[in-house]
Amino acid sequence: MRSTAHSRRESTTRTASDGRTVGVLVVDDSRVFRAGMTRAVQACQQMELLGEADGGEQGLEAIAELDPDLVILDLCMPDLDAIGVLHALRAQDPPPRCRVLVISATLDDAVEAELRAAGADACLSKALTRADICDVGLRLVAQ
Repeated sequence: MRSTAHSRRESTTRTASDGRTVGVLVVDDSRVFRAGMTRAVQACQQMELLGEADGGEQGLEAIAELDPDLVILDLCMPDLDAIGVLHALRAQDPPPRCRVLVISATLDDAVEAELRAAGADACLSKALTRADICDVGLRLVAQ
C-alpha cells in the first residue's frame, strides 16, 4: 500500500455536497490502471487521493487506516477479489462508512448483481474514461 496523504479524519480540505473534498482510495493490481486512476483523482478538484493499494488485502488495511469516503476497487485481483473485500467490509462491526465503486474490464449483469448483493454501491467498466469514473464516484458520495 502506498499512502499519499492522510486519513479523512485529519483532513481539513474536503469538498462534497457539504463543501468538503472526497477522500479516495484506489485499489487495483494493475500498476498502469492504478497510476492512471490516481492521476484522474488528483486532477479532480473535489477529490483528494488518500492512498492506493495493489491488492484486496492491502486495500482492507488501507480502508481501516485511511477511512476514505470512496474506494475505487478492481474486481479481479490475485490475492483477494472485490467480492472478498466487500464481504470482509460487511463483516466488520460497524462496517466502514465508505462507498465502494467496483471497476472491471469484464463486467456482465450476473457479476454486477453478485457485486451489488455483496455491498458494492456501483459497478463500472474500466473502458470508461477515468474522468467519468471520478464523476460517478462523486455522485455516489453525494447520495
